[in-house]
Amino acid sequence: MKNANSLLLASLVGLPLVGLSVVQAQAAELPSFAATDFKYMGIKALRESAPPQAPAVKAEPQDRITKGHLLVQCGNDKLLGFADTEEQYKETVSFWGAILGAAGIEMGQPSFKDKTIYIPYKTKDGSVIRDFLADPKQFKPKDEADLRANKDVIEGQLGKAGYKIIASHVLDLEYLLPTYKTYYLTKPNEAREHEAQVRILNRGEDIDFDVFEKEGTNILQKPNTWMMVYLGPELGFVTRIGKDRADIEKKIKDRVDYLVGVGKKMIDTRIHELKPEDQWEDYKFLGNIYFYQ
Repeated sequence: MKNANSLLLASLVGLPLVGLSVVQAQAAELPSFAATDFKYMGIKALRESAPPQAPAVKAEPQDRITKGHLLVQCGNDKLLGFADTEEQYKETVSFWGAILGAAGIEMGQPSFKDKTIYIPYKTKDGSVIRDFLADPKQFKPKDEADLRANKDVIEGQLGKAGYKIIASHVLDLEYLLPTYKTYYLTKPNEAREHEAQVRILNRGEDIDFDVFEKEGTNILQKPNTWMMVYLGPELGFVTRIGKDRADIEKKIKDRVDYLVGVGKKMIDTRIHELKPEDQWEDYKFLGNIYFYQ
């Protein structure tokens, strides 16, 4: 029985089974507890007996965010969050520290001031973290399966375009309709509107999609006639109404001249005659103006 215990002990501590004499000699040098009868230690007990290696508050990356303080915004070289307590701050740092580490991004020294969380970061190639908050109108309301299917479509398109996704979460927060948020890396620009980001064009009017298809815009999704999800610099879209064609053409020209004067790059314009049921007073024409912000 003594030899059997020695063999078991040798296997537990990772010693080669080179003979009872060697096992027994090494066993004699182990702490006194090793000489007692071996008893199985469960996972729970093992965890409780191990010295703490993690921060005081530990949070692993997860698919669903149910705590508002874990939802961060993206600065040019830091992530920004908000917390009410020191415990929430520590949890947020642990949560995002794990995500950044898994993505190969260096995390700087975090700080917490006036309920604002600052988590500096540095990427190897100088890229920056940006996020896309999906509009709940992109998918069926209160349908998580459709929400996740939409999330997969957008992220698949983003990955296909060569963008690295570092995190993506379904948001289950009482102050937001069910949606998701995806964090990814892109090249920085002094003007954020010029960065290639995942964006939504939604100004309330039907969109002339052919304008952007002709322009070569990377359209990721067309959830509705008045909504477009795309990847690229920020697009602008304004409308004007006119009583007749001459009126609407003048209004479009005046607006285009103004936009060009303030540095906008024009894409195209479209004029539509409104259906009788959509006309009001004497206004019968609608003009759409598309440009880069």
